[in-house]
Amino acid sequence: MNRILDLIYGYVEILVQGENPERFLNLCKNRKIYMEKIRYTDDDRLTAQIRATDFRRLGPIRRKTGVYIRIIQKQGMPFFFFRNRKRKAFFAGLLLAGVLIFVMTGRIWNIHIEGNVRNSTETILDFLKEQGVSHGMSKKKVDCSEIAASVRRKFSQVTWVSARIEGTRLLLEIREGISRKNIKEDTAACDLTADKAGVITEMVVRSGVPVKKPGDICKKGDLLVSGELHIMNDSQEIVRKEYVHADADIYISRKISYYQEFPMKYQAEESVGKVRKGVYLRFGCFYLGLYRTAGQNQWCMMEEYPLRITENFVLPVWFGKTKMREYRKTEKLYTEKEAVREAGRIFRIYEKKLLESGTKITENHVRTDITGQSCVTKGTLQIVQKVGKNRVILTENE
Repeated sequence: MNRILDLIYGYVEILVQGENPERFLNLCKNRKIYMEKIRYTDDDRLTAQIRATDFRRLGPIRRKTGVYIRIIQKQGMPFFFFRNRKRKAFFAGLLLAGVLIFVMTGRIWNIHIEGNVRNSTETILDFLKEQGVSHGMSKKKVDCSEIAASVRRKFSQVTWVSARIEGTRLLLEIREGISRKNIKEDTAACDLTADKAGVITEMVVRSGVPVKKPGDICKKGDLLVSGELHIMNDSQEIVRKEYVHADADIYISRKISYYQEFPMKYQAEESVGKVRKGVYLRFGCFYLGLYRTAGQNQWCMMEEYPLRITENFVLPVWFGKTKMREYRKTEKLYTEKEAVREAGRIFRIYEKKLLESGTKITENHVRTDITGQSCVTKGTLQIVQKVGKNRVILTENE
């Protein structure tokens, strides 16, 4: 902290020479003139660091002790401004930069959204833009509580929203859950029917009366769990009927077909020449850079980094780097190994999508064959997947 104050007020490094330097230091101490970094060079000489404002008070002490004082170095803001007093454009630039920073601190330059899964960030940003919330708007116009409420009203899957401002960033923390539109549906009386045909392998019923059991064959549309409960008396006669929302986890095993075909000839892009690199600055939609635009038979990869002063003070300026290289298209022919490898890659993508949807593959009867100018992959898969579709029960009152 003292170092910062010294730079603000300015300080000088002095050389004191005389017969009584100790008396000079004692008088300075009595008059509360503080010195730092005092070093003796020989018997009658010493160097010290003193603030510029205290240096002017050394005149009476110098005359009283008869020492000689010489300034070795001057440092700090007062001396810097004095040395550069003729550089008006420099100080005008500093003033303009300060004004720009002050103005930019009063605006939102980054809208950060986290916690969203079902609703993409772009969708939420487009909605906020429709509500008048966008990058570059004044922080005074931002109503965090209204923003949170409007997001909850617009997106039914959103159960909780927190909006707050940190620096020049608007932070939205979102939690998603069951759609409020489905809450009423989840409590309404309904049956559970099969939306696919297969053999039931597992059945866990939480609510309702099971109609099928593991090992049974079900067709599409068959009733699996009934939401109608029969209340019986001692004579096993139906006294009344009650209706619940049927709920169960039901898995079936079924066969599906797989077919994929692609030609053995394909177009390949081969890079030619050297990679050309460039840099640019982006101000909103305006680009200022030292790079060539991509032409025909050229690919260009761009990377952007937002400029920021602090973690939350993001500037509306992006620094970017480009990599550009020419390519030429050539016609190639898969070898048998390459074709089988490509077919396997395509099948793994399909398999990954099945696994992501909760489907398990129990048997794989898929094979790849080269037929003429094509590579054909076909066969069947035995899968286990969850089934069940709600069917609303219309009671007598309805």
